[in-house]
Amino acid sequence: MSSKKDKKTDDTADGAAGQRPSHDDNFAVWHPDGFGLANLGNDITMDSEFYERTLVELQLQLRQLQLAFLYNRLKGIIVFEGWDAAGKGGIIRRLTSVMDPRAVRVWPISAPDQREREEHYLQRFWRRLPPNGELGVFDRSWYGRVLVERVEGFATREEWGRAYSEINAFENSLASDGFRLVKLFLHVDHDEQAQRFRDRLNDPLKRWKLTPDDLRNRSKRVAYEDAIEEMVRRTSAPGAPWHVIPGNNKKFARLAAISSIIRMLSMGIDFTPPDPTPDFLAQAKRELGADAE
Repeated sequence: MSSKKDKKTDDTADGAAGQRPSHDDNFAVWHPDGFGLANLGNDITMDSEFYERTLVELQLQLRQLQLAFLYNRLKGIIVFEGWDAAGKGGIIRRLTSVMDPRAVRVWPISAPDQREREEHYLQRFWRRLPPNGELGVFDRSWYGRVLVERVEGFATREEWGRAYSEINAFENSLASDGFRLVKLFLHVDHDEQAQRFRDRLNDPLKRWKLTPDDLRNRSKRVAYEDAIEEMVRRTSAPGAPWHVIPGNNKKFARLAAISSIIRMLSMGIDFTPPDPTPDFLAQAKRELGADAE
C-alpha cells in the first residue's frame, strides 16, 4: 500500500474520471501483514473545482450502479469504520443522496441494547442484511467487537481474540450467499481530529455530535491504533480487503471512498438495462395509447 501523496492523488483522479473504474485500487490493503497506520500519507490537497466536477461524475456512476443492482437482483454491503470525526457521515450522505431510497438503507450502529447483549454479537447484523436488489450501508459494524469493545473492555480478551476468525467466517458466508462487500476505514491524525472536535464544539448545529466519550477516547489513541492495525492485518481478505482512506482532507477522502466503493461493487456486473418484454410493451401501448413505443 503506497503512502506517496502524489501517487495517491493521481490514482484517485484517474479512477474518478473513468466511466467504468477498473479494479486498480491503492487504498485496498492487499498485503496486510506489514500494514501500519504510520505508513499512510495524509498530507493531501485537492482543487475544489476538480472535486466538484469529479463528485458529480462519481454520483452518476453510483446511480448506474444502483440500477444494475436492481436489474440483476444483486445485494451489497458497505461497511464504514474510522476515527471519531473522520468524515464517515459526510461520505454516506454523498453516497446515498443520489440513490433511490427504496433500495438503499443506512444502519447507524450504536451500543447493543439489552436483548442484543444477550445474543451473539453478530446476530443483530444478520437481521440487517439487505435483500436482493438492495444495498446496506453500515455506519460502524461488527468490527466494534475488535475495536471499541476491545479497547474499552466491553469484551474479554478471549471474546475479542476469537472474533477475528468469527468475522472472517461471517464474511465468507456472506460471499457464498452472493453478497458483495466493501470495507472502508477513514483515518485522520491526532491533530486533525482535535481541530474537528473544536469545530463541532463551536458550532451549535454540530455540537450534538461531540460527546464526553469522544474526548475521553483521545487518551487511548495508541490502544486504538494497535486495535485498528491488528483488525486490518487479520481481516483483510482477497475478496474483501480493507480500504484505508487518508481522511485529513475531507474532499479527497470522499472521492477516494466513493471510487473504492464503485470499483469493488461494479466488478463483473453488466450495466446494460434489460429491454422491456414484448408483453409489457403491448400492455403499455394499450394503457398509454398509440404513442407508446
